[in-house]
Parts: sequence; structure tokens; C-alpha cells
Amino acid sequence: MPMLKHPLSAVMLVACLFALGACESKDDPAPDAGTTVDAGTDAGSDPDAGSDPDAGSDPDAGSTEQPPPLIPEGYTLLMPSETEVHSVPRGGGEAPLRFAFVAEAGHHYDFIVEAANEGYVLDMRDAQGRSIDRVDQRFSGLDPFARSWHWSGLTAGAVHTVDVSQVTVPTRLPFVFRFVDMGLDDSGDLFTTAPSWTPSEQPRMGTGEHKGERDLFSFQTVEGHVYVLDSVFPTMFWELGFFDSLKEPQAFVNGMYFRETHAATAFKSPGGVLYASIQDNQVTLPLQPYTVVLKDLGAEDHGDTVETATALSAGTASVQAKMETLKDKDIFSLGVVAGHAYRVSCTIDGDKGCRLRNAAPGSDFSSLQGGDMSTTAFRASQATHFVHVDLDPVVPARWVEGQYTLQFEDFGADDHGDTLATATPLTGPSQAVSVFIADPSDHDFFSFEATAGQRYQLSCEWKTNPGQLQLSSAFEDMQGTRYPGAIERVDQRWMRTLTAPTSGTYGIDLWTAYTVALGASSCQFDVLAP
Repeated sequence: MPMLKHPLSAVMLVACLFALGACESKDDPAPDAGTTVDAGTDAGSDPDAGSDPDAGSDPDAGSTEQPPPLIPEGYTLLMPSETEVHSVPRGGGEAPLRFAFVAEAGHHYDFIVEAANEGYVLDMRDAQGRSIDRVDQRFSGLDPFARSWHWSGLTAGAVHTVDVSQVTVPTRLPFVFRFVDMGLDDSGDLFTTAPSWTPSEQPRMGTGEHKGERDLFSFQTVEGHVYVLDSVFPTMFWELGFFDSLKEPQAFVNGMYFRETHAATAFKSPGGVLYASIQDNQVTLPLQPYTVVLKDLGAEDHGDTVETATALSAGTASVQAKMETLKDKDIFSLGVVAGHAYRVSCTIDGDKGCRLRNAAPGSDFSSLQGGDMSTTAFRASQATHFVHVDLDPVVPARWVEGQYTLQFEDFGADDHGDTLATATPLTGPSQAVSVFIADPSDHDFFSFEATAGQRYQLSCEWKTNPGQLQLSSAFEDMQGTRYPGAIERVDQRWMRTLTAPTSGTYGIDLWTAYTVALGASSCQFDVLAP
């Protein structure tokens, strides 16, 4: 297996590479640099002062050739190679393995740690000693995969160092890696070397020079503004995202599930410098460029806290808004009438879904109600009530700005009591009953006088809309004992029957925990033959 170059020969090796001729002897050495005119001689009185008849004959005179870069002591010089594999024993101590390389202008380098390596920490630094990439693989165990670390946007001609530290427990295996020059790269892919980009409507083009490399750009943001990265790729293999300075993703999407060449993602900025990452994983040749636009959409349209909620006056029938990011949420403060029941529904464009929740002032937003999450209902207890809107996470996690409409319905005061004590009385023997369950906390109670052994029946229309559920129901006596009984369906109605065990007052409770069963129902109460 090829061996690494010895550290003591590094200076001479770089000198030969970067200063051709510096390693060759000269037949006519230049005069000593320290030679000067005699002390006290007036240069101005000497007609030859400042004149050197041989000045033009010295090939080194006025040379702009830079001295070769110096490899730090203790570091081994790496020369890029597509095939050379380095295998270096790690030993049992804590001293890191130390390597160095000299970057060429605009080139992209891959440091490829081969599979079956044990854990390590890799720290790559620039010529000033600043850490510009750090990789912590201490807990990878015996890694079954090769890992590639991509470095580009480096200072041309500068010496970059790579320290590889082993894990706390002494390793048994050598550190095996390759160091490859992947050629020119149109953009840097390190956070510390990312070129700057100003958001605008102007598209720019780039190229994914090889699979795994990315183009990373830094841009200044305004707190609370929404930023969009919108791209068209030549293939369906891509990754797109926004990252903060800690390398944490703010928004991220890839083509693994969507199988499309169009990609977009958006986020609301916390302010400061953020990063746009574009990774084109095309594998076919010749490589084709991608097109990308970075836009500043300005401040979001509605607040996302109860303190910044958008106020809507009482009687508002509808409002239009938009979901600007996948994590966007809009909160509205709706003017309401205490004691009235309200329903709010949401419709949104595209392949997205709304989620609605509600909260009275001073309380937390309710958990999602069963069934249709695009509808929420409540009974107002104060003059305002909050409505929370966000996106259903079940839909595909790709960003497309979603225009949506909220519709508000005021159902007024409760039509029937919520308990047996406040129930609406029924007289029979056959009586139509109008039921309206306005929200999941609403109960409609009806009462009747029963005779022991007599049969009583409540029947309601069978709701046939797709996914729509039937109302829950139960008979109840004055002691709170419940008689749910069996539910039967006959034609387009369901019915529940009670044979009174004793004479007295009984109630019928109707309710639902699901928004899909809310609304009006046409029912009937019958006193059946014994």
C-alpha cells in the first residue's frame, strides 16, 4: 500500500512543486545581499550611483515569484490522488494524526474516510489556524459506510491542516482514507467559505460538479421576514435547505419522495446571517446546470402568538390569508358573543391541508378535535376567542405558498339544555325533534315521563356524507344511571329504544366528540306499544 510522504521532506517537496528552479544550482550566484556602498560616500557625487550595467542580466532581479508554502512541523503533506489509499496506524496515545495539503484556486477536495473505520474527530483548519470544518464521528463505532467530507472555496496556495483524533478508548485499527482533488467548483460548500448572496428576483445558475458536493451561500436576513429558495434541477435527485450559523436546518426538502425536478422551501428568519444550501445529486453525464432564485417575501402576513394575533371584528364572515412556510402558523382574535356557539372552517389550495384549533383568552389551544381537522367549533365564554391555523403535517412536506380562506359561523345561543335538569321536555306519543350540536362540548338533553314496562324510542336521520359520523346518544334516569341500549339502523334512520324499568322522569342525551358529526339533525321521539 502506498505510504505517506515523510514530514521531514515536505518543505523540499513543496519547494520543488511551487518554485521550479529553486531546487537547481546556479552557475552565476547573485552578489551577497548584504553588500553596501562605503560609509560616508555621497551617492549623488558618484556618476555611477544607482547605475548597474549588469542590472538587466540577473534573471532573479525584480522576481515576483512567491516563496513555497511551509508545512507546519509534525504534519505530513498530502498529495491528491484518485486511487491512492492511505492507511496510518493510530497508536494507543491521544496525539492526533496530522496532515496538511496546499489548495489550488477554485478546486474542490474530498477527504474520504473509508468504510470499517472506528470513531474519530476530524478538524480541518486554514493557514491562520481557524477551524473551518469539524466532524465528530466518535460514536459511529465500526462505521460500515465510507464518509466523504467536501472542502471547497479554500484560499489558493495556502496550507490547510487536518487533525484526526481518535476516540477515548484506544483504537485497534489504522485510519484508512483517500484524499482526492475533484476539480473546479463554482461555489464553496463550507460555512466559513460560503460566498455571499443578496436575495432578489434574479435567477442564478450553478452546477453540481459531483454527487455529494453542495453549493452553500450566506445571506443577510431581516428578523421576521420570510425567505424562499426556489430551484429547477436537471434531474429528480436534489436537496435544498436553509441553515443557521450552528449548521442547524431551518427548512429542508429533498427529491427522494417527490420525484420532481422543481424544488422550493421557505422559512421565517430569526435575523442575522443565514445559509442557503443547494445540492444537486445528478449522476448522469454531461452535467447540466440548475437554476435557483433566493427571494425575500417580506414580513409574514399574520402574527403567530396571541399577543400579535390579527383582530377580526364580531360578525366577520370570512378572511383570506396564506401559509408562507411549512412551519407557519397564523393566529386570529375573533370578536364573539358570550354564550353563542361558533364554527370555523378552512379551505386551502393545492395538495395541502389546514389544521384548526381554538382557545379562550387565558387558556391553551385545544387539542385537535376528532375527524376533520380543517374544522373547529366552540362556545364563547368571553367577548373574544382565538383561532389557530397551521398546516396538516400529513400532507407532503414540500413548500408551496398556500392561499387559504377561513369561514366563521355564529350559531347563536344553545337550543337545548346540556343536562337533565335543563332538558327540553317531550310529550309524545309521536313528536318531531330538531337537534343542533354546535361544538364537541355541546349536549342536547330531552326529558319525558315514563311508565314502567313501556317502550320509548328516539330515531334520527342517518348521515351519509363520506366520513361523516352519527351522533352519540343515551337514555338516563334521575339518578344518573345510563341505558345506552343497542343502536339499530332502519333504512335511512338510526334508532335507540328504552323499556323503562321503573316509572319516573327519564332523559335522552345527544352529543358528539367529532367535528364531522356537528350540525343539525332531524330526529323523532315515539312512545311504542308495550
